[in-house]
Amino acid sequence: MHGCKTNLEKIPPHLSKRIISSEYIFNHLRLRAEKVNNVKSFARTTFISRETKRTLRQTLLIKSDRYIRVDTFGMFGQALGVFISAAGKVQFIEPAKDKVYSGEDVKKLLRKLLGMEIDFRQHLRVFFGHIPNFESLKVEESRLNLDKSKYIIYATDLKSNCDVRLFIDSLTLLPLEMIRFEDGEKRYYAKWQEYEKIGSIDWPHLITLGFPERQEFIKIKFKNPILNGKISPEAFQLMSGLSEKK
Repeated sequence: MHGCKTNLEKIPPHLSKRIISSEYIFNHLRLRAEKVNNVKSFARTTFISRETKRTLRQTLLIKSDRYIRVDTFGMFGQALGVFISAAGKVQFIEPAKDKVYSGEDVKKLLRKLLGMEIDFRQHLRVFFGHIPNFESLKVEESRLNLDKSKYIIYATDLKSNCDVRLFIDSLTLLPLEMIRFEDGEKRYYAKWQEYEKIGSIDWPHLITLGFPERQEFIKIKFKNPILNGKISPEAFQLMSGLSEKK
């Protein structure tokens, strides 16, 4: 029939397989992670704790799982602070006071400003759209949920001997949620939601990191993220020459 065409979307190759192994899913997750080297984005970040709830306008620069820079701005666009975590070292700069905080002082300051502390060495991968300690996970069991919309994977983190539960979209094989257990208790979880295409890469535009026991939660809403763009190494350079807070 003339003028009548059907546009068939490309069917993911794993859907043609009768059985999908956990190794196949993990390999897909690994290949996806390798496609993203860095991200820079505007963001609206909400911090929720027992005492406070704060939403901040920020810009984020993240490179691999070792570097992050967060610039925070006030209502009128004024710079409130710059947080840098570079290869395990942390620093916070207050431009208005011309001061720089390092090490343990940064943790105390973040606790005061945000109502919580964040271990970036452990959790940075979450904000990068990746699964923490992914290379150390050993699959114990995997199955489809009842409506066949998700693969549920039970794994052990060989590095810390913790139990990990993963929820993977059965159609796209994108990570949706990770729950981490320690001594049988739910210590924290991560959710990756609102995926949108950036080039050929599916990127979660809403990321949540939650600590139910502490009643602390972080929600990052990305706006206009750029993947694998050029980022100067100086962006993550620890500052000097300011009045250091003792």
